[in-house]
Amino acid sequence: MSEHTALMQSLKAELLRRRDELAQRLEAIKDDMSTPLDHDFAEQAVELENGEVLAALGNEAQAEIQRINRALIAMEEGSYGSCVTCGAAIPEARLKASPFSARCIACATRSEA
Repeated sequence: MSEHTALMQSLKAELLRRRDELAQRLEAIKDDMSTPLDHDFAEQAVELENGEVLAALGNEAQAEIQRINRALIAMEEGSYGSCVTCGAAIPEARLKASPFSARCIACATRSEA
């Protein structure tokens, strides 16, 4: 097995593991948010604030799952590791650090600016 193939298998396994972890986290958030509010008004205020935090965490988890799914599709299509903006190869170090990166560092920096 080539070094590139081994790297791709390792990254795919990491993406799948992370997606499963996020799916479990989302399920826990949904369960938490479906719990009825306490009868005490002060406690309700705290629970509502906690609900907002959980909703934000859930949104972040969903966004990460979408990035992971796009990376997995790119792997299947053979375009994984190429910048979606300029087409340049994304360095292996960047893919190892963030396996769902879709842009090279230069394009990612430009898009964030």
